[in-house]
This record gives sequence, structure tokens and C-alpha cells, in this order.
Amino acid sequence: MTTWDSTIGAFVTEVPIDFASSGDNIIVGGIARQRIKVLQFFYVIAAATNLIFKSGSTPKTGSMNFGTNAAQVEDFIQLPMTCNPGDPFIINSSIAVQIGGTLWYVQG
Repeated sequence: MTTWDSTIGAFVTEVPIDFASSGDNIIVGGIARQRIKVLQFFYVIAAATNLIFKSGSTPKTGSMNFGTNAAQVEDFIQLPMTCNPGDPFIINSSIAVQIGGTLWYVQG
């Protein structure tokens, strides 16, 4: 779903976070010469795993350890997590585990 938020100055897009595989999981696909800016997200993790947020192959975070039935909520970020131009936004999971939630971003 795409909505307009005039305080951000761009279209904000909402996408589900929904995967159960290990390794790199593309949450938002990259578009040539455009940057993805992650503004807000939440998710719940069914079992213990380590997550790394990535811009394509470039890590944006270190390895973050989560326990069984863990959750993370990131309210609106004034300084968004920004991907390199053309890169997808990826969540890497160390094991195959169900992770579900929602992510809001702008791309341009």
C-alpha cells in the first residue's frame, strides 16, 4: 500500500516482512540509481536467530541476537537506514525461522 505523508515529502510504501528461510531475504527490491530509506518496521521471530540488515551485500548492522518469540519495533526513524543506490534491503537470518511483520520505506 502506498500513502502520501507530506511531512516526509515522498510516497511511503508499506510491505510485509514474511519469510522462514536462512540467509539473505529480500524485503524491498532495488531499483537502478534509487535509494531505499527504511523509516519504520516491526517484526516477531518464532525461534532464536541472529539477524543482519543489509544494503545488497553490504552489512548495515552487526549481527543482532534474538531469542525465541522475540520482537523488534522501530518507530519512525528521523535518520532512516539508507541503502546504496540500486541495492535491495535485505534481512539475513542465521537459521531458517519464521519472521513476520511490516516495514515502511521511501524509494527514490
